[in-house]
Amino acid sequence: SAEAAAEALKNMLSSDAIAVRNGKEVKVPSAELVPGDVVKLSLGDRVPADLRMCDVGNLAAQEAALTGESVPIDKTVDSIPVEGDPSSTPLGDRHNMCFSATLISQGTGTGVIVSTGDYTEIG
Repeated sequence: SAEAAAEALKNMLSSDAIAVRNGKEVKVPSAELVPGDVVKLSLGDRVPADLRMCDVGNLAAQEAALTGESVPIDKTVDSIPVEGDPSSTPLGDRHNMCFSATLISQGTGTGVIVSTGDYTEIG
């Protein structure tokens, strides 16, 4: 049912995240994160929100639930040249983004939250 699917998605979301607040890394409940927060990611983390990556160290994310890709996607900080509407860029081609509820399969990274909750790509 739709309710069961919504509950399953809710359970996929990370309950805590490492955010940078007042220059210090602190554990924050994911529900308290807002756009503009800086979040640190590492191996095994569930991404708590949609993030624009600003620093990566051999970072890759398992995005099969979102994009259908069977292998982890390597992440970069490089901009993506787009002509026209940026939202037309397929999610799997957005290598400078990590998406809510996906899993970090290798490396580390730091990103800025661009959307949370119902406003993320996974909804």
